[in-house]
Amino acid sequence: MLETLDAIGLRHGTDKASDRNNLLAFYEQFLEKIRNERVCVLEIGVLNGGSARTWRDYFHRGHVIGVDIDPETRKYADDRLTIHIADQSSVTDLDYIAKRFGPFDLIIDDGSHVWDHQILTFKHLMPCVAAGGFYILEDLDTSYGKYVSNYKQANIFGISAAEYLKELSDWVVGYRTFENRDPADPDIRLIWPMIDFMAFSCGTAVIKRLIKAR
Repeated sequence: MLETLDAIGLRHGTDKASDRNNLLAFYEQFLEKIRNERVCVLEIGVLNGGSARTWRDYFHRGHVIGVDIDPETRKYADDRLTIHIADQSSVTDLDYIAKRFGPFDLIIDDGSHVWDHQILTFKHLMPCVAAGGFYILEDLDTSYGKYVSNYKQANIFGISAAEYLKELSDWVVGYRTFENRDPADPDIRLIWPMIDFMAFSCGTAVIKRLIKAR
């Protein structure tokens, strides 16, 4: 019997596993259907490599691209785990990642957690998710409470990452009534028709791309 995503995560020591943030069981209910496919996974934020190795082992026929700003993370690369050094706050870097490695069946943003970086990365990479694929945006709790002072920073978009996704979900659900409503960010008009559904849990969101846009 194949290990669960959480069992693999516990083995690799990722903080996504049930002994810490307990995210993997939530994710697996969406991802198990593509587990045996030759998926391309992009994870932003490598740190100690535990999460990237978890995805590599779970998607045993897939390939994982880990992106991090720290060159030291290159040491975690192997035959099914590519490490690319880039800065998620750079439009140039995001566009390069999209062109070189995309499209992606799964993207996980576990990077800086800065609001502007989360929103910028989502805007640039959600269109690079393959039809039927998924985008996971983690650490959305940095949009609240004690974390605001550290992660708000310049706030060029004028809202937090959590508020951005709330606005996006409004458009997914209520677009038929929004003839005279302008979204908080103009690109929401381009992104929401791509979305099948959005699911939220503690500190995280899973967004599925439609197989065919509305």
